[in-house]
Amino acid sequence: MDFDDDGLDDGPVSPLLPPDDRLWRHPSEVAAGGPSTSSTRGMKRPREPRLLTVVALTSSISVLLTLGVVAVVRPVRTQLAVEQIAAPTGNGSPNASDAPDVASIADRLRPSITSIFVESPDGARRGSGVVYRTDGLVLTAHHVVDGASKVTVVLDDGRELEARVVGSDPDTDIAVLDLDGERFAVAPLGSAAAIKVGQAAITIGTPPEGAHAPVVTVGVVSATNQAVNTTGRRLLEMIQTDAAVAPGSAGGAVVDGAGVVIGIATINVEREGNASGYATPIDVARLVAAQLLAHGKVTRGWLGIEGDELSASRAKELGVKSGVVVRALKGSSPAQHSDLRPGDVLVELDGEPIRSMGSLVIELRTRRPGDTVALTYLRDAQQRVAKITLGEKPAN
Repeated sequence: MDFDDDGLDDGPVSPLLPPDDRLWRHPSEVAAGGPSTSSTRGMKRPREPRLLTVVALTSSISVLLTLGVVAVVRPVRTQLAVEQIAAPTGNGSPNASDAPDVASIADRLRPSITSIFVESPDGARRGSGVVYRTDGLVLTAHHVVDGASKVTVVLDDGRELEARVVGSDPDTDIAVLDLDGERFAVAPLGSAAAIKVGQAAITIGTPPEGAHAPVVTVGVVSATNQAVNTTGRRLLEMIQTDAAVAPGSAGGAVVDGAGVVIGIATINVEREGNASGYATPIDVARLVAAQLLAHGKVTRGWLGIEGDELSASRAKELGVKSGVVVRALKGSSPAQHSDLRPGDVLVELDGEPIRSMGSLVIELRTRRPGDTVALTYLRDAQQRVAKITLGEKPAN
């Protein structure tokens, strides 16, 4: 059945009843004695044309507003739908009606997205940053400010401020800058813990020429908990998006469909001609920033092993689901001074399964130097436990 949304009936209009041929009257009519039949029988209704005019105008305005909304939303909605088809399977299921208003999000966050200009012995370079505290603290990428002799931050309002590098962490590619002043505009920080594959991922950075308009790329989350090799280091727990990080946007914000920061943009990786963007989860960035502010560096528990994931066939042979085969023990490391040997298969850390080398490293990052851990391992098909006191990871 089709519904008519203009509020009017399309059939013929019945003749009007005499004014007094009613069961109900307005109190004002009763107080005034009511209209006389003789004086009102031939009167026309002066208000009906006005009602028709108002309804017609309302309908026209509604149509125009609807067309306007479609014109703004449709390009983003189409892109999300297309990208979702190509994205790996996951829990995300973006709905067209939930398509983000990218223009509004970019406009709202632009005061908190900064350009970063770096001078170093290796030459000049630039990137982006995210102001996350009103007293002028900025999150950016470690590789943007690594080795900097001078860092200049340009705000959206055109102000140029010299920044101090509080500290940086190459293992997560996160750095913190400090600006003089207070009451800076800040970006809202969320959490990457609940993000889903397929949900919107919007990267906001700054253009190379330092113009006032932000640079925005729009896509979806392609995968989470990814490992990426870059400049001799292995970044873990990374968010992968199907939209590349624009030049000069490293260190900028990756936000969700509500405009909340879920990651700090890091690098691009190109495979088969397609570039994917990667970001450090904001939860990791927050923890790193807290340590940098408190100590000027990040200290993590260090075991000192090199290892490889256990193959499925070997895991089946040993009767375990997963594990890590110890390939080597690093010199002067806690592992070298323990009972572990190359060839041992690590299967549990403090009673929790070890799924991969990456997951082991991530778990060790939550421990501090001096913490003692229990490593369950297999040697000659026999299960053993080694209790090891973690050290501090060397700077190199």
